[in-house]
Amino acid sequence: MDSFRSKKIATNPVTEKLRGGQPCVGSWLTLCSPVAAESMANMGWDWLVVDVQHSPVGFETMLNCFRAIQLGGAVPLARVPWNETIWIQRTLDAGALGLVVPMVNSRADAEATVSNMRYATRGQRSYTTSRVAAYLDADYRTWADDNLAVIVMIETIQAVEQAEAILSVDGVVGCFIGPNDLALSMGITMKETGPGTEHEAAMLHVLEAAKKVGRAAGKHCFTAGEVSMRIGQGFQFLALASDGAFLAKAAQAELNAVDFAGTASASAQDLSGKLY
Repeated sequence: MDSFRSKKIATNPVTEKLRGGQPCVGSWLTLCSPVAAESMANMGWDWLVVDVQHSPVGFETMLNCFRAIQLGGAVPLARVPWNETIWIQRTLDAGALGLVVPMVNSRADAEATVSNMRYATRGQRSYTTSRVAAYLDADYRTWADDNLAVIVMIETIQAVEQAEAILSVDGVVGCFIGPNDLALSMGITMKETGPGTEHEAAMLHVLEAAKKVGRAAGKHCFTAGEVSMRIGQGFQFLALASDGAFLAKAAQAELNAVDFAGTASASAQDLSGKLY
């Protein structure tokens, strides 16, 4: 059965790419489905984030999504519900190779995030082995301190103003801008965002702060075109839509293409029964 064993993980590809200045593109998982997670992972994303903050996913389903992501060849990450000790430590124990931590608004918030993700003497993470330890080509304790992707969310105008201090914290690998919450904190709607707006200026300020201190900046994007544009600007940790958004978009497009009058002629491809 040795031939069926998975390859041991030597380093975290996400952390390695971000520290090396390379773009790293992934997507969000909101459907609470390990099957969907495995299907997405097989498409070639660098990473996939199980959204534990804004989806109804349960803890065991989250764990099974991590397994499916790993099986499909992507790096399993999670967005925890809050910058809180129990969620951070339990999610890491379940096998996440990095976390996106919301509402990090100050240097102290960032220090707390890192402390919860590192073992003593560098942090306060309580020791146990992780589910993913068996798949590592190293001792998990020391591997985790150097390889976990610590991504703090900058999603308020207060955090934007403190971006350099936040990103200067030892152990922070990068940041992830939440454009919707940032707009809320600025008292504007998403219709008031885009090129030339204060919202765009705030995001670019975070990008420059990240470059200054040698950290990766990222954000959630809604189209492939935006991902490409942001890579050109120097953003690295970029999310493209989500499993739920892809499902809805494809389903809506196919439904809208149905000719309910039955007047359109079908090609051989239309009759093949293939969905993709």
